[in-house]
Amino acid sequence: MRHPTPQSVGISRTTIGITDLMTSLAIVFILLFAAQIANTPSAAQSELQENKDDVRMTLRDHIQRLGLSLDADPRDPLALLIVVPENLLTFEFGKSTLSPTADQFLEEALPFYVGALCGPLRDKIDSLAIEGHTDDQGSDAFNLKLSQERSLAVMVKGLEVIPPQSRPRTSAFRKSPQRLGAAGKT
Repeated sequence: MRHPTPQSVGISRTTIGITDLMTSLAIVFILLFAAQIANTPSAAQSELQENKDDVRMTLRDHIQRLGLSLDADPRDPLALLIVVPENLLTFEFGKSTLSPTADQFLEEALPFYVGALCGPLRDKIDSLAIEGHTDDQGSDAFNLKLSQERSLAVMVKGLEVIPPQSRPRTSAFRKSPQRLGAAGKT
């Protein structure tokens, strides 16, 4: 059996120390690399940011004219919020019926947005959300239902005020319509 000499113990400790140092340095470089990758925007992120900037520029003048604000969504850095002041979009107390002021505001504002969404911004916007809010009077269930009904009322008003030329045109039949029988055969 061979016993370690004082010299071999020193070499062994030096080797372990160098190995630990190299492992630590490798981990530090891996972490720095990961941080750099996370902070470097990809081409897709850059394109999304450009789309956001295009949308902001397209809507800017109209939003300012109506007294609205266009804010970044704190939940999604690539989303924009069009914030409507409470005095412009009001409802009857405890109901989803639009006030005359809200009705007039939506008739003025929505045709522009529909034109922008169906026109120059068509390929730049993924989705559109309409959020409705309530006060704190009433139960949570009542207020949730009411906020959903108010969102729906705004959406329905939007569909009502879209000019006919802005509506998408669809055709339910081919060029030579055929009638189908009850079994689905002509």
